[in-house]
Amino acid sequence: MAERIRVLIVDDVQESRDNVERLLKFESDIEIIGTASRGQEAIDIALAKRPDIILMDVNMPDMDGITATRTIMSQLPAVGVIMMSVLNEPDVLRRSMTAGAREYLVKPFSLDELLDGVRTVHANAPKIQMQPVVTQEVGVPAAAPVRQAGKGIVVAVTGVKGGTGRSTIAANLAVSIRQLSQQRVALIDANIAFGDIGVMMNISDAKTMLDAVPYLRQVDAELINNIIVEHGSGVQLLLAPPSPQEAEVVTADLVKSLISVMTGMFDVIIIDTRPSFDDLNLAVYDIADILMLTVTMEMTAIKDARQFIEVTELLGYPEDRLRLVLNRSNTYSGIPATEIGESLRRPLWARIPDEPGPVLRSINEGVPLVSSSNDSKVVEEINRMAREVLAIANPDTPVVAADQRPHRGGLVRKLLGNRAAS
Repeated sequence: MAERIRVLIVDDVQESRDNVERLLKFESDIEIIGTASRGQEAIDIALAKRPDIILMDVNMPDMDGITATRTIMSQLPAVGVIMMSVLNEPDVLRRSMTAGAREYLVKPFSLDELLDGVRTVHANAPKIQMQPVVTQEVGVPAAAPVRQAGKGIVVAVTGVKGGTGRSTIAANLAVSIRQLSQQRVALIDANIAFGDIGVMMNISDAKTMLDAVPYLRQVDAELINNIIVEHGSGVQLLLAPPSPQEAEVVTADLVKSLISVMTGMFDVIIIDTRPSFDDLNLAVYDIADILMLTVTMEMTAIKDARQFIEVTELLGYPEDRLRLVLNRSNTYSGIPATEIGESLRRPLWARIPDEPGPVLRSINEGVPLVSSSNDSKVVEEINRMAREVLAIANPDTPVVAADQRPHRGGLVRKLLGNRAAS
């Protein structure tokens, strides 16, 4: 017989508790392991019996369900909390999800809604080890990852969903590191089907990793030097194939081999990834010394980031490998940045401000913002991130700002110029 889902019911109204218990008790895959009428009582029972699912009422007299959930999640991060409330208000939903809840049921709910919530949350809640809440402040360096001597540091920039600014951060970070140190920096576009690095860096008609496919078993420094392209900043680019159809022949083993050789050729390697846990991304994550997870101030992005973190824990990645980067940080989203860190049980390693105008122009022109704007808060934070990466990559070398090379004409200006000439 399959293991049953162990459920704790928390509600200060006896009739409500009885109704929920009555709905669930005849389900063969569900076991009611207890009920509680107060927030503190729910915490005590949860810590003692460790349920799989907690059905938590929001409004209770001594301690509200959101506070109780936050306390429970700090000690039992694998438990799946489903909030129950008569309040169908965005603010209550937001505070519930940032506290760690995985689902929100509006009373009165049907049996189908209840069963679907319990079974879905349980199926998606990984069984992870207990982990305390992290209270490290933004900008305080995390412990440096241990990496092999003589090898360049590998930084994978990832995001659980599209639109978090992953590629923009990767491109600007690579150029910033080069400008601050003049070390050997490579930028790899591992989003092989829909890579954007070439457009962002104003590079076209160049060789890509597709050119390495015939040499899968002969990957060496000579091959790397033949397929990379130098950007005006001095960053060396390994670009994704030009189309999704051609990308199908680029395997995870090939990308892994390319990265492995490049770690002996460069001081810092920045890798732009794609939102996935497929074989290619897992190969990149396994190699990376630093894993930068980008998240934005949206409930969907926060929820997805929480699940990503839980998967990394299941995979056994060291906690100090992950760096949480809050992109497009603002004051109008309705979600304070501090609550995002608390919800994800990780410190915010970086907060990149929301400057949509300059960032959009830099993308459209094909000129990284760190090369074209000196008074941008985004550039200021990217440079701070770059200094921390450099400190890990080569702690004995001081970071000194280097002269910036004049950037080439932007993509938009080049297109307009070609049109005028024709």
